[in-house]
Amino acid sequence: MFRFSKIFAAIVILIYSYQPSNANFLDPIQLEAVNAVNSYLNNIEHMEGDFIQVNPDSSISEGRFYIRRPGKFRFDYSKPESLLVVSDGVWLGIIDREIETLDRYPIRYSPHYVLFKKNVSLLDDARILGIEFYDKFLVLSIEGLTDEEIGEITLHFHVRDSINESYTNLELYEWYIVDAQGFETNVKLSDVVHGIVAEHSYFVVKEESK
Repeated sequence: MFRFSKIFAAIVILIYSYQPSNANFLDPIQLEAVNAVNSYLNNIEHMEGDFIQVNPDSSISEGRFYIRRPGKFRFDYSKPESLLVVSDGVWLGIIDREIETLDRYPIRYSPHYVLFKKNVSLLDDARILGIEFYDKFLVLSIEGLTDEEIGEITLHFHVRDSINESYTNLELYEWYIVDAQGFETNVKLSDVVHGIVAEHSYFVVKEESK
């Protein structure tokens, strides 16, 4: 279990070009942090809650999210938004229910791919861009190892004094995504619960009527 023995105020930035592994470039505290994140993500089975999204133009969206590992997630935006983002583990669908359109992409192109796959191993499947340590907080930035995974994602975790439902003392509460064009989107989670099994139909990539 990852714990802080002191307050870390410095920001550690790790820069790589094409090295095959991150492990050789992490100090013991950084390696412990990454392994704790791996454990947290691998222990998520069913997770849902509310989210607020701050878009690149500073507008605000909100809705309900559902995660069913491996590979499946759903972000259902509340009205007046008509957007639905859903993954079936292979495809990522972006659905506009008002105009009844569906844009579909291979999930491996999304920065979410390495987070929700069957066996999460950030040391093998992602490039560690930065690690920041604070008292009771951990911030980890990653991107894919190839040009297929577009964008980078920065995960923000609370560090608790005891273990939680995911059998670690970490709890994911927000992330930032920077896309290939450099636009940043922030997603904040709230009222998160574990263990509620969402219906399989929630994770079907298809057009939905409004």
